[in-house]
Amino acid sequence: MKRYRANTRRGFTLLEASLATMIIGIGVVATFRLFAACTQQNSISTRMTSAMMLAENIHEAMVGLAFNDPGMGTTNFDAEPGETLFTYDDVDDFHGETFNPPINSNRNALNNLAQYSQVVSVWPVHLNNLETNSNESAPDLTQTSYTGAVRVRVRVLYQATPATTPVEIYRQAWIRVDN
Repeated sequence: MKRYRANTRRGFTLLEASLATMIIGIGVVATFRLFAACTQQNSISTRMTSAMMLAENIHEAMVGLAFNDPGMGTTNFDAEPGETLFTYDDVDDFHGETFNPPINSNRNALNNLAQYSQVVSVWPVHLNNLETNSNESAPDLTQTSYTGAVRVRVRVLYQATPATTPVEIYRQAWIRVDN
């Protein structure tokens, strides 16, 4: 009597090969999408880090300045006549300034970051009500009001290309008190 041996398979069927190819393809596409998302987030975080540094540069540039102008006291708000960025001698001199290219803490232009702008505002606030003048378009106090404290706000704008509109990507504010 002759025995028949069972036919053993040696390979994949067309259906199995197609299924394996689809699974691997989906995995590769998902990996590429993940890399794209990571690259985009890396770009966003780089811009945010730069913006935080630029806001801090304004803060550091103001640290050693007087609260009021040494010569004119509280009679003038904003830069005094004839003052330039390098001769600013009090905090309110920075009010209304837009620095593009932005400046570092030594007030030197950072030309390699020309797509960023620093917009500075200085408004008086009451020490017992820090919400005073929080809306700059409808202030509670005039800028010449002396309260002994001001809010300095730095907005950092980013302009991807010269043809695009600058977009605010970071905002930092702090309170400066007269000694």
